[in-house]
Amino acid sequence: MGNTIQELQAEIKDWLDDPLKEGIEAALENATTFTSRLQEILKSNPSAGRTLGPLIGKVKGLQKRLNNIEPINWVSISGGHLAIGHRPGSKLISDIRLQGGTHILTLLSESEGAKVIQKEALKKELEWLWLGMSSAEPPSKDRMSEFTSLFDEMINILDNQGRIYLHCSAGIHRTGMISYAFLRYLGYAKEGAQTNLQRLRPTTHEGVGEKRMAWGELFYKR
Repeated sequence: MGNTIQELQAEIKDWLDDPLKEGIEAALENATTFTSRLQEILKSNPSAGRTLGPLIGKVKGLQKRLNNIEPINWVSISGGHLAIGHRPGSKLISDIRLQGGTHILTLLSESEGAKVIQKEALKKELEWLWLGMSSAEPPSKDRMSEFTSLFDEMINILDNQGRIYLHCSAGIHRTGMISYAFLRYLGYAKEGAQTNLQRLRPTTHEGVGEKRMAWGELFYKR
């Protein structure tokens, strides 16, 4: 903890830029400590209120967000991190950004509101990837090149330490199918791909279904 007002301000500003470096619990403890320290300074030095008052507001505002955050289960894949889940609303998109997310990959069709997610993602300074799928049925083979192009783009992002949140609607069928296919495309053996899918989201692993994983086998690089 900084010993002067200037040192404390610098420390808090660094924390505000990357509050979750040590996890959510540590971030909440830091918020409480910073707020207490700032308030102590204001008691003994009321004239600092003009400078420190807004900073207290920022710390408390972030603390409120952290208390209501939806944790993202980032799994280390190919140099970066991947997470999978349900369709994100505005709050979850903010949570993804706060937890280091760099990209959102949407598997919804345009009629399901894919472009709404694009708008929210860009508003939160997240890159947006899109491959529209109108159903959870395994896609026809004439779409293979679309998926391989997407997978190559994902690999490039992950190799550059990106963090991708991949989703459909409920985050089970389409999400599970594409995640499994991607893991196989990366070269994971069947068991390894299934293990990583379970690590990413147990509900998805349990519900994806055999026929969708069978489709994913088409992408294994033999």
